[in-house]
Amino acid sequence: MPIEGFDYKAFAVDLANQAMEILKQKDSNAAPDSLTDEDRKTIVDTVRKFCFMSGEALFNDPQLKFNAEQASLVTQFIGEWTFHKSIDLIRSNVPIKNRDPILQAIAGNIFNTAKLAIIKNMPQEALISLIEEKVKKIYNDEIQKLVKQGLFSQKEYEKAVNTSNLNDMVQKTRDEENLNNLQQNAAAPKNQDKKVLKLASLAILLKRLPEEKVSQILSVLDKNDVVHVENYMKMSNLEDKIDHDVIIKSLEEIKKIIPQSDTVNVEKLLQRHYKFIKTVSPEILSKAACNERETVRDFILDNKFPAAETFSPYVLQSLVKSIEEKINDN
Repeated sequence: MPIEGFDYKAFAVDLANQAMEILKQKDSNAAPDSLTDEDRKTIVDTVRKFCFMSGEALFNDPQLKFNAEQASLVTQFIGEWTFHKSIDLIRSNVPIKNRDPILQAIAGNIFNTAKLAIIKNMPQEALISLIEEKVKKIYNDEIQKLVKQGLFSQKEYEKAVNTSNLNDMVQKTRDEENLNNLQQNAAAPKNQDKKVLKLASLAILLKRLPEEKVSQILSVLDKNDVVHVENYMKMSNLEDKIDHDVIIKSLEEIKKIIPQSDTVNVEKLLQRHYKFIKTVSPEILSKAACNERETVRDFILDNKFPAAETFSPYVLQSLVKSIEEKINDN
């Protein structure tokens, strides 16, 4: 029977308009700046289409006894996840012809899962977690099908399943909150706060450097720290969020990350590195490499890795020092 107060057509348009407003925002936490105008249009159209289909199916189900709030919740789940996974598919370079079928599989699973959970009176918090778990499984399964069809390599699969616009949005929001909290507790920062200050201060510096230099410096950082630095670099008015004296002090403490000279004896540096690596057990090397970026991981584990061709001299200098310190700390 029709659901009183549930205008699914208007609701689908409203959710699509919300998606468009988010996509229009510069430096939005909810979407990457790399999306093209065509990408944005496709995302909005897909959100509208799937929300309309969901709302229409709920509205016209003769056996369903949902109220407008329950029907809106199911439709909103589909709209939000369609938005995020559309972005993930684009960022992962999934072939265009395969994107809509994957999104349909995800939307269909959300529809059935949410409808049944609401009928069983599942608490909303548990429902949110259940849907997130289901979406992740369906998405991973669908991407794995592309591998089996020869459309995706295993490496591309790994990148795709580890790409999450939702997680990125949450992390960006947390990073902003951390900085805002620091403004209120600047007099006595805790150890974790000091790290936030260092990474944010580094971001301020990197925003003023050429792209090539930025990439070289980020390549020697822990990949988890890189996420935060890149988030801070995208924040508007970052400089106004931290006291300038604190910025200077923080930059003094991270000087070792920024090379002081381009005069580096690469051959001698590599000899020193490989000599040191030979003294370290494979277990410790693997542990040191596990959280690093691919090129850094290869540099640690593969003595035939073309380090001189991959890294600039001063980045290599910082990298060797960073690896030695990390291993010696274990």
